[in-house]
Amino acid sequence: MKRRNGEHIGSFAAYGYIKDPNDKNALVVDEEAAAVVRDIFNKFLDGMSKNAIVHYLNDHGILSPAAYKRERLGLKYQNPSVDPAKPSLWCAQSITTILKNRMYCGDMVQGRYRMKSYKVHVQEVVPEDEWYIVENTHEAIIDRETFEKVQRLLLRDTRTGPQQKKLYLFSGFLKCADCGKAMTRSKVGNVVYYYCRTYKDQSKTACTKHTIKHDRLEAAVLYAIQQQVYLAVDYTKTIERINRAPLVKSQSKKLMDAIEQKERELAKITRYKQAIYQDWKDGEISHSDYRHMKEDYERQAEALDEVIGKLRAEQAELENGIDTENPFLTAFRQYQNIDKLTRDILIELVDHIKIHEGGYISIVFRFADELRRIQEFIEVNTHNEAV
Repeated sequence: MKRRNGEHIGSFAAYGYIKDPNDKNALVVDEEAAAVVRDIFNKFLDGMSKNAIVHYLNDHGILSPAAYKRERLGLKYQNPSVDPAKPSLWCAQSITTILKNRMYCGDMVQGRYRMKSYKVHVQEVVPEDEWYIVENTHEAIIDRETFEKVQRLLLRDTRTGPQQKKLYLFSGFLKCADCGKAMTRSKVGNVVYYYCRTYKDQSKTACTKHTIKHDRLEAAVLYAIQQQVYLAVDYTKTIERINRAPLVKSQSKKLMDAIEQKERELAKITRYKQAIYQDWKDGEISHSDYRHMKEDYERQAEALDEVIGKLRAEQAELENGIDTENPFLTAFRQYQNIDKLTRDILIELVDHIKIHEGGYISIVFRFADELRRIQEFIEVNTHNEAV
């Protein structure tokens, strides 16, 4: 019951928090550890690899979560997956655990592990859909937008070389348009290229090079983002004009009248179908005539259903409306003066980039569904204005 209410029932608080001295089921921020958590998130967003973060923390003598709980907080804590005889150092897994932990954006997350065997004290991971999650139960260390941005980054293939401390600009964003594998980076002299990983590392017959120069790719992606920014600014002006126009009520009435008319036609078709069935049962028409007439009425009914569906969608779009704070508009509008690409911009705006043979690219932007809604909203309203 306490878990469902968002009360903390664990023996130890997550690194970055301590139990509230006045309420053992509540958490408060431990500023010393919380500063390290923020630093980890910031360095990861800045392009530092997890291994590089590990080296940074260990080299600067920052205690690992287990060591911190024992030495700084005086708790009798032992990580069950770590050998107590070995030094307690930061590792890549501890960085991943922190970066994935929703506790840091203020949500209580419990029940992630359960005891597989009480005899040997073996834990197993519980599927995420069985966790107990209650939002906004305690003070956040990481804002939700930053946390979500990091989750998107973690889903990407961002493997780095042993000496590589920072991720490259396009790390985790590039895919071969044909085989779907990640592209790999290569430097020849001072020129950086990207190749299909299947072609380069596995088989030259399984795929082709799909090679592209970094400079050309960067320029193309920057230009494409600038075009999306232009769209966002232009659509914002159009939406402002539409929302100011005194036509919405009259447009809504026209759509409602059209829907009612089509529904009357559909009801008439339904009555005709019932009538010809009775005619066939009474022997007034043959079964063959009945079948052909029935199929014809069903085609008409299907067409009317489709028209009614489209009209209802238009009406819903008109009633719901779109304001200028739409996620697509706000995300792209903020980069009106963009003249250089950064990883932060890519993380916010781009889902992935496909590299085609011959050096052509196709970019899948984030907020594609929102953009589609905007375009449909503008089309419906400008069409109705013209009518």
